[in-house]
Amino acid sequence: MAIAGVMGMTAGPAWAEPAPTSITVSSEDLYVNETYTVTVHCQEHSTVGVAVDVDPYGAEQSDLLGGIPVAPNEDLLATVQWTPTSIGTHTLYAYGCASGVGWPDYRPPTASLSVDVTAAPTGTGSADGIPVIGPILRKLFG
Repeated sequence: MAIAGVMGMTAGPAWAEPAPTSITVSSEDLYVNETYTVTVHCQEHSTVGVAVDVDPYGAEQSDLLGGIPVAPNEDLLATVQWTPTSIGTHTLYAYGCASGVGWPDYRPPTASLSVDVTAAPTGTGSADGIPVIGPILRKLFG
């Protein structure tokens, strides 16, 4: 018996609370000196600034990635680029992009995300991993 989704005729209009502002990064594995897209999932069409490793209550516009706030697109997604320059745990902070919350002006961030950045993996220097050329070089040079 399916009863999910059934509403009485006297129910008022549906009102969905917007999802909380959140931050995602374009990769789960983050490496130093690689560039990633940071996406802020906004609650409304207001500008957002993203800062990294700052005092969350003392961030200024000069701390923002790209140096300026950005507006979200029609899907309420705002993106900026980030290139971590050191290994370790880093915290991304989003300011704005939510009703009644400004940025940064000594206000708390609307969202934060801690991520770990590691050293980029190194290759072996072997040509074996190169398709087509690896086997040819191995035959030529043993």
